Amino acid sequence: MDSKKRPADEDIELPPTKRHTVVVREPSIFGIKPIDDITKYIADFIAQHVTLENVEIEAKLGVFIDKRTNKRLQIGAHTETVLDDFRQYRFEANMPLEQHRHFNNILNETVNRTQARDYKGERVKYKHTIETDRFFESPTNHRNRYRVTTEQSTGKVVENGIIEKIRVADLNIHSPNQPLDFRISINLEQPREKPSTNLIFERNKDRISYQHGGIQFDLTQVKGSADRDPDVRHELELEFADSRALAAEKKKQDRKESSHYPSMIEVFVNNIRLLSRSALKK
Repeated sequence: MDSKKRPADEDIELPPTKRHTVVVREPSIFGIKPIDDITKYIADFIAQHVTLENVEIEAKLGVFIDKRTNKRLQIGAHTETVLDDFRQYRFEANMPLEQHRHFNNILNETVNRTQARDYKGERVKYKHTIETDRFFESPTNHRNRYRVTTEQSTGKVVENGIIEKIRVADLNIHSPNQPLDFRISINLEQPREKPSTNLIFERNKDRISYQHGGIQFDLTQVKGSADRDPDVRHELELEFADSRALAAEKKKQDRKESSHYPSMIEVFVNNIRLLSRSALKK
């Protein structure tokens, strides 16, 4: 028997042929990475409306509630799924206060992290507003409303603060593996003159807005009038900060030019997914 002391494993040097080599692979045989199905579906959905004048493109986080059970929708899906039969469910964007605080903490941390002197990426912008929305009858369409937004501290109408919001389309995405689902909405925000019609209702908004990567993140506490809607609502929504820039990139894509449209949609969807996955689990 060999009596020589065997070296420890960590002292053994493997021959070059036995060493593990990490090879950076191309994303596919074609050299490209395909966009996933849901993101492509969202991109195609937004593309139908992005060139409209005064378009707003936003996503709200929440849950889809089955109208029959009054519980979160269960359809046997195992991955993200586009929902069609909206008659069977409703979307609930209101979240508990503790969930709202959780997102507030997460987003505040990103502000602090990106403000560091040695931070190399895009810094997160932050703004806190306290405003009042007043809704008036539309003189031309009884289904729509004129919205007048004022600063609570001064009573002054904010910039672009008088609009008629016109609903265009919704896309509902159920995420059974995550705490929250999401709805992407397309609306028109048409500038209007101060209305002389009847006031319908008003609500107060305490909002913290964050902006990064061309996306605005709004954490909003909404309180209606005491007699009409006394409950406080807590919402989180994401919106393209400049839909005109997105429309310009879509037009480039249509002309077969180099375009950032797919990547801009991916950033939007990535943010929605990461926020949903980071939500508190019940």
